[in-house]
Amino acid sequence: MANVKVSNLFPMGVAGTDQRLTVDSTAGGVQFSAFPAGTDYVMWDVQDAAIFVTFDASAPTTSNGHYLPAGTSGTWSIPLATAMKAIRATGTSGVIHATPLTD
Repeated sequence: MANVKVSNLFPMGVAGTDQRLTVDSTAGGVQFSAFPAGTDYVMWDVQDAAIFVTFDASAPTTSNGHYLPAGTSGTWSIPLATAMKAIRATGTSGVIHATPLTD
């Protein structure tokens, strides 16, 4: 397959480096805190309620951004994870749980 990077990913192994970000209705969206040096990727999952996210510095809204329903999960590169802004999709706040990984 073209454009596929095969790699083993490992948790950073540092206690307390996971982040649990509450995604509420804050104007402009909420973002993760800085991840530890050496982080290459972030494994994440959306918990509790759906959210909208953007990666282009624009503010997420219910009409701007990618819709991520509760239960969605994936892996983002560290530049994507640090650029991400999120806002809740409904009246219920969601949570993104993230674990920093290295390869």
